Amino acid sequence: MTRYVARLPGKRIRPALALLAAGIAKTKKQTRRGQTPQAGQGSDPSVRLAAAAEMIHTATLLHDDVIDGASLRRGLSTLNAKWGDTLSVLSGDYLYSKAFCLLSGLEDQQVLNLMSNTARTVCEGEVAQIQHQYDLSLSIARYLEIIQWKTASLMSACTQCGALLGGASESEAQGLKAFGLNFGLAFQIMDDTQDLVGEEEAAGKSLGTDLGTGQLTLPLLYLRDASGPQAREALSRWFDGNGSLDADANREILSFLKEEAFRHQVPDTCRTIAQDYLKTGRLALSVFPDSPFKESLFSLTDYLLS
Repeated sequence: MTRYVARLPGKRIRPALALLAAGIAKTKKQTRRGQTPQAGQGSDPSVRLAAAAEMIHTATLLHDDVIDGASLRRGLSTLNAKWGDTLSVLSGDYLYSKAFCLLSGLEDQQVLNLMSNTARTVCEGEVAQIQHQYDLSLSIARYLEIIQWKTASLMSACTQCGALLGGASESEAQGLKAFGLNFGLAFQIMDDTQDLVGEEEAAGKSLGTDLGTGQLTLPLLYLRDASGPQAREALSRWFDGNGSLDADANREILSFLKEEAFRHQVPDTCRTIAQDYLKTGRLALSVFPDSPFKESLFSLTDYLLS
């Protein structure tokens, strides 16, 4: 099962954030000392951090797929679709334990503490999200708080810990943490938007799961507030049923809400909000000299909006 998970062609954004943050920190440290900047080697501690971060993230995906009943992940069948819920949950637990075995080998207590606290925060975000299932009164502020916990916290931990392992000062590490946090918020907003208006074949995963599991995401929140009574009635119809509608009714409502979202320019609104977060994140990197690592982080922000 772990070999199968390793085949899933994910974007590997979290390990990229860890490695690039470490590279930026090393570049500034080497430049400060008058040395020629050089990339890290395979034995670099940031590589271990990057692997652990991807394991933690993948563990959350395995658990999410069980919770959501998803059958497709990154273009392949989910673990729960192939082997069932029980083994899928246990595989996620196994990846969590392997991740912290890697992190403990770093012998860096600050990094271990940060990643441990982040794993707790991610779980708290997932619980908060479940608490607001089928909650049509959810506020945008509460939504942003939840995605900061469940998504952005791990990305900011990757950039902060990568910076620390690269020799950054505390203030420099905070700058990279800010980049990761803002990047993570934008990432989740764009992902939630795709779940409503994207195409499943292009996304490589099951779409419509937010509506199907009663999660009110940012595009659905804006649609709730901007649309007319017909769209609000469709949302209420689904949410009041607590997911009890049949598959045909679900597809019908999702198709209608997707059309309404485009009609009310919801994707454009969400994209603008994501752009603002990414602009803030890029500004946090202004204290670092130009380098291939910094340019790669900027390229990631462009990729997110492509």
